[in-house]
Amino acid sequence: MDTHHEQLCGEVDKIFSKYPEMVDHRKNYPWLTGALGDPYSRIWFLAENPSLTQLERAHNPGGGAMSPEAQWFASKGDRLFRNGLILAGFKDPPWNASGGWHCYITNVIKGADRAEKWNVKDAYFHRKQALKWLPVLRWQLEISNPKLIVVMGNKVEKLIKYLINSGLLKFPETAKIHHYSYIAFRPEGTKGPMHPDRIENYNSSLMKIRRQFMAIK
Repeated sequence: MDTHHEQLCGEVDKIFSKYPEMVDHRKNYPWLTGALGDPYSRIWFLAENPSLTQLERAHNPGGGAMSPEAQWFASKGDRLFRNGLILAGFKDPPWNASGGWHCYITNVIKGADRAEKWNVKDAYFHRKQALKWLPVLRWQLEISNPKLIVVMGNKVEKLIKYLINSGLLKFPETAKIHHYSYIAFRPEGTKGPMHPDRIENYNSSLMKIRRQFMAIK
């Protein structure tokens, strides 16, 4: 286990110790950190929180003992995301291999929940959870010092804007793309999930992110 991973686990421990009412799903999924990849790559992809449903389906790339690599490796959305990162040069191929990360993926909220329960809760609840986890996000920002953060979807964007506008968080340059689950599981107009045109547009958005990242000095 590398030093950064150990330190991240320690920061997560602090939050669960401070809020004992929160369910620590690491008791069943000890590999869950809500973060994956190279924290020193200087580019982040930021999601909202881990899905408990996907955790139940997760398995390690290539088999073997479960590890943090099992994160973002459970659904067709995860595969879409990984393939897009490969096309943009943010991960080495193949999509179902461990390691080879040239980006850092993390969640604003490290605690897991079922999407169907999480999504019906109001913005006030989501903001409270983001505030509880804010010390970990601040620690990650300080350690990683990213130069570009890509927020994935409207919900994450709203949480981050709330934290920034409240003077609680400072961010570097940001960009936004659709969350991969929107492409993989939800229709858009007359085009259903995983429509070829939507996949092409999603991959194009990641290539645009690559150009933006390379242009930052």
